[in-house]
Amino acid sequence: MSNLQKFNSTLEDFDKEVGKLKAVSNAYQKLEGLTDSYEGISKQFDQNSKALDKINELQKVQQEKVTKSLTDLENTNNQNKSELSKLLEEKTDQIRKENKEFYKDIESTIKSKLDDNKSQIKQLIENERNQIKQIFEIEFAKNTKELRQVIETETNKQTQLLLNNQKVIKISLWVIGGLTLILSALAVFKLLTTH
Repeated sequence: MSNLQKFNSTLEDFDKEVGKLKAVSNAYQKLEGLTDSYEGISKQFDQNSKALDKINELQKVQQEKVTKSLTDLENTNNQNKSELSKLLEEKTDQIRKENKEFYKDIESTIKSKLDDNKSQIKQLIENERNQIKQIFEIEFAKNTKELRQVIETETNKQTQLLLNNQKVIKISLWVIGGLTLILSALAVFKLLTTH
């Protein structure tokens, strides 16, 4: 084999080695590109995790607010019930006292009339009984009507308060739920698009 052939053979070997080096260089560049992409995905994943942590924290705070609102509502409702019961008891006691005083007045009137006019006892007793009955019915109806109005007013106030609080709670729950769904969908979409 001549020197020229050896030189050509050596050049061919160099060409093959250069081709191999180019292939290795291309593979290394692709590996670097993949490493950069992985780092970018990792950073995005960390950011998404932090965002989800913030969302979870906000949701926890909102849930605590809703729980506190429900507790406050229940406490207010219990307090109003006890006030209503107290008011009902006071009105009932007042009616009893008024009735006792009324009966005492009638009794003293009857006694004096009995002493003055024994002959008209039966007629007087009958008339007084009818008057007592009418007065009692009027007073009872009047006191019952007042008590019913007070109860209806308090009940309407409590019902309106409950309805307003329920609206606030429903709106809060819808907003929290909607935000959670949107953020979850965005996180899933980003995860899907990165693969």
